[in-house]
Amino acid sequence: MSTILPFEKLFEQTIFRIPDYQRGYSWTEKELNDLWADLSNTSLRNDAYHFTGILTVNTFSDNDFNKINQEGFNLVENPEGKKTIIINGIDIKAYNLVDGQQRLTTILILLSRLVKKINNVAEQLQYSRKYFFINENEINKYIFGYHVDVPSHNFLIRDIFEDPSYNEESTETLYTHNLLFAKNYFDNKINNFSPNEINELITKITKRLLFSILDLSVSVDTNLDVSMIFETLNFRGKQLSGLERFKNRVLYLLSKQPFNQAQINGRRTLVNNTWLEVYKWLGRNQKKPMVDDNFLKAFWLLYFSNETMVAKNFKAYQYNLFEHDFSLMNITENNFMNPYELGRWTRAMKRAVRLWYFINNPYAVDDDPDFDYIYTKKIQRSLLRLNSFPYGYGSYMLNLVLAVLSKKLPQKNDDGILTEQEEINLTRVEKILWTMERHNIMCFLLNGNKTNYNQETTFRDINRYFRTEGTAYGISLSELLKESRTSQFSWNNVSRNILQNQNFYSWDGIHFILREYEEIISDKRVDSDISLNLLYPNEEYHSVRIFYQDINSLTINNRVKYTYSLGNIFISSNKQNPKSFQEHKDRIKASLNRDSIVYDSEIELLSMDHWTKETVIIRGKKILNAILDKWEIPHPTKENLYDSLFGHQ
Repeated sequence: MSTILPFEKLFEQTIFRIPDYQRGYSWTEKELNDLWADLSNTSLRNDAYHFTGILTVNTFSDNDFNKINQEGFNLVENPEGKKTIIINGIDIKAYNLVDGQQRLTTILILLSRLVKKINNVAEQLQYSRKYFFINENEINKYIFGYHVDVPSHNFLIRDIFEDPSYNEESTETLYTHNLLFAKNYFDNKINNFSPNEINELITKITKRLLFSILDLSVSVDTNLDVSMIFETLNFRGKQLSGLERFKNRVLYLLSKQPFNQAQINGRRTLVNNTWLEVYKWLGRNQKKPMVDDNFLKAFWLLYFSNETMVAKNFKAYQYNLFEHDFSLMNITENNFMNPYELGRWTRAMKRAVRLWYFINNPYAVDDDPDFDYIYTKKIQRSLLRLNSFPYGYGSYMLNLVLAVLSKKLPQKNDDGILTEQEEINLTRVEKILWTMERHNIMCFLLNGNKTNYNQETTFRDINRYFRTEGTAYGISLSELLKESRTSQFSWNNVSRNILQNQNFYSWDGIHFILREYEEIISDKRVDSDISLNLLYPNEEYHSVRIFYQDINSLTINNRVKYTYSLGNIFISSNKQNPKSFQEHKDRIKASLNRDSIVYDSEIELLSMDHWTKETVIIRGKKILNAILDKWEIPHPTKENLYDSLFGHQ
């Protein structure tokens, strides 16, 4: 049965809750902008209305009533055993939101910010008691929110609706960050609104926004699986991520297992707590939250996949996850849903997400008391470099890193003393990560392979390594990566890869190589963004090029070769304007005196009196030699190598 209501009628003697199979709050700036545009284009003239969308709802189950009772709502049971909510002597209808919670949550966030801007306290209270809470015996009972066992429940009420009587959310997640972003977004939008503008927008929201209410509990005569309805509905609009859909699927399968209600509730709590932990770590770095489906893929490869699946179609991991591992067929016979396996993979998932966070944020764990693994500075540096490769260049190797860390990285213990085996494992991790870096440098940066080079074999490595004692194909993983997986490396390919377009300057690997050279000579990691600069400037700077007569006297073709040669490129903390070599040196000296950021590779320039053809060649060879030596990259006679790569005359 469907009913169309204006916003102001939605909450009359009605409460809404967001159930645990729902995704958390996921709207970003794009969706917020769209809603703001809708409101801006909604007129108060001529009784104009804006259809906002469909709210798909379902009446409370007995289990839902038990949850709402934990919030202090009074329950009454009639002679037939049907439960109802009574507040101030009035029957209250109670619905779960199956679909439409993102839009409704957003509108309520905006309305709450508008109400806070009203100067009249009595008017504020009037709106609050109509749209946010019902007051009974001096206690606020909220009309809209999450169920108490859903992450974000306390955060929404305390931090967004600003009710200090609620406890702080114990764990912040990617979803709580999104809620806070929406709150701040609307605060910025209405910051300079006049009282009239505030009232006008409130009127638009409450009187001009229309919703269609689809009540599934009275729409058909048969029972509906609301979890499956939720999954289906969310293939439109802002679709569910694989991780969100996975949670919903697990909760649905749980409901169909031959367990009693207490057992189902206990296992639902286990699943909800697992996803709480997962989203806590995925959103832990607020400046750079991790993509949830990247983690899901990494975990599937680690735990659920097998070599046959990877060989058939390693890209279709979600198909295998939903149609094989957690299919709707043979629901009660699903291996991963029996109590033992459910406990195993959820525990593994919570461990894996902490390591995945470490992989993507290697230095953020230094002062994090919740990160309970032991690591070394070498491991951190390797992880930083593996994340620093140009986008897509061997990024799938991070999935293999997760397998290695899950297998070998020791967890902290009470006494803080490492066993001999744990020390051995840390050394092995360092070695394997080093070979991964070497693999990426040779296969991608230097050889210029496509981004999927060795991908399928790497995914097979995950299966073989994680399920054995640190071996793949009968040999150590480090030896495999060092020898077999780099067998097609060719310096002819390197030359073709680098000597195109603008030589080294336009090469995808130049940032990585110069950053790495800086770290080699300084023994310090380079965290900040770096700028590429040319000492002898390009063709458009004629007035500056005359200061470099030795190079400037060459033919055009040879000038270009020197301009974009490795030795002529340097990094700095910010972009440098073209200038004479002496002016560059003066700038470096002045920066040193001011304690500004100056790289050691810049300081090296101070030892040179002039910038000439010879110094370009000498510096280019020095940089290249440092890279070849550190990464043990095989090479032909070096002079031949220099000639083929630099092409100087």
